Amino acid sequence: MAKKTSSLDKHFTHFLAPKHWLTWCAMGIAYLLSFLPWSLQQSVGKYLGRFLHAIAKRRRHICDVNLKICYPDLTKSERKKLTKDHFESMGKGTIETFASWFQDQKKYQHRITFEGQEVIDKVLAKGRGCILISGHFSSLDICGSQMPRFLDVHPIYKLQKNQVMNWVMERQRQAIFSKTIERTNMREVLKSLKQNKAVWYAVDQDYGRKNSVFAPFYGRQCATIAHIGRIANMTNAPVVLYDYGRTEKGYHLRLVEVENYPTQDDVENATRINELMQAVIEPKKAQYFWSHRRFKTQPIAGDPSPYNK
Repeated sequence: MAKKTSSLDKHFTHFLAPKHWLTWCAMGIAYLLSFLPWSLQQSVGKYLGRFLHAIAKRRRHICDVNLKICYPDLTKSERKKLTKDHFESMGKGTIETFASWFQDQKKYQHRITFEGQEVIDKVLAKGRGCILISGHFSSLDICGSQMPRFLDVHPIYKLQKNQVMNWVMERQRQAIFSKTIERTNMREVLKSLKQNKAVWYAVDQDYGRKNSVFAPFYGRQCATIAHIGRIANMTNAPVVLYDYGRTEKGYHLRLVEVENYPTQDDVENATRINELMQAVIEPKKAQYFWSHRRFKTQPIAGDPSPYNK
């Protein structure tokens, strides 16, 4: 597969066409919001989340469906509360993302607690790099921007449809990470591991039938990426769970080596990954990306999506 083109390959003037003006206005607002003090960012984010909850009917429906599947014992009122809490958390995450794009990350160092330096030392001593796996939580960008303080990590990313947002995000990533890898570029993944670096995959989204196997997630079969186990088997690179989240005073980052992984069975490996994701979701349910279509691809092709109304 050909390498996808980076937005940074294009000159800045390419993004000044009128069709991009609205996005640039939004980026200007994001830039200004990034200067808010942290406590005010959290407050503004909470109310932004409440606003999104009120207007984003489709995302609210997706969240509700996911919670029905994963927590069938919740009452309707409990599910509604968790949905509202989720949107508030996502609102906070939006403001935090702006801060990760436009602010010096040293501003937030005092809000970070980190656990796992001994894990880094142990796995990198093997000389095969490591594969960092995580889920999608609302503090993804702000926490991710702090990881290079502790580990030279090369994140795997997906290009977005909006070219201006890609340009902004890729500039931010290049300023923070020594290298970033577009998700289809397997050659660069293997190169980074050979150089004893960490590559970071978020492993909990539905990338379709072609790239997945089906494994249980909260008791329901869902499409789960298969190539984490395959890369680990191919390279003998250790796999490390990256757990992160928002706390009352900041953020906590934690690394744990995944023992006895991988096996030679793709479904067993995917099942193990989903179990790890469930374990890190439970203590901070509201912070998880419940508004993404985790169960979009069905085990039997042609079966209706649970998100269809």
